[in-house]
Amino acid sequence: MALSKRLLAIYHMVERGSVAADIGCDHAHLSIALVQNDICSHVYACDLREQPLQRATEAIQAVHLQNQITPCLKNGIAQLSPEVSTIVIAGMGVETALMILSDHPEELQEHRTFIIQVNRHVDKLRSWISEHHYTILKEALVEEDHFYEIVCFRCQYHDAYSEEEQLFGVYMKNEPLYERYLKHRLAQLEFILAQLPSEHQRRMHMERLQQMILKQLYQTHIKTVLNEDS
Repeated sequence: MALSKRLLAIYHMVERGSVAADIGCDHAHLSIALVQNDICSHVYACDLREQPLQRATEAIQAVHLQNQITPCLKNGIAQLSPEVSTIVIAGMGVETALMILSDHPEELQEHRTFIIQVNRHVDKLRSWISEHHYTILKEALVEEDHFYEIVCFRCQYHDAYSEEEQLFGVYMKNEPLYERYLKHRLAQLEFILAQLPSEHQRRMHMERLQQMILKQLYQTHIKTVLNEDS
């Protein structure tokens, strides 16, 4: 079963030998791939809706993995099995993802790794991580009709991240698509600014963001030139 670029990037973040919970599992494609390739010994495929969970259950049964993948009708991360060490929350809005994380603080345990992919406003996710003094371990950037940022963190202490890190990521600068992503983000912002009245209350904030993106692009360009010369 071929995974999308987005799911494949999440797959590569899951630590081999872990037990995972796939929150909002949809068709269970990720859950199945993790077990079939011996990344996870067991996966809990979770969804709060009966119809998607039924589709997941059928997909799991079709590949005879019902002993290693447990479908769970549940809301978020409440009452996870203690053996779960990796939690994937993907394919949803940032407010929904943050609500899932915030509603059950007892599940935010230090030994657990959280892999989060929200569709927009990833800076809000990083801000939440920063406010809670958690540690971002890895990040990934993929393009698949849309740019997707994936953030992997643990609930272990870290000093608050800078505004720049919250907006643009801690490790995103190392991603091959980073410059392309910044140019896309800049073009979107400039399109909005071109239509925004000069007195609009958000214009100053957006112009400041524009300058920060330009700074990131300049730094990325300089890094590329230096790497080519070395």
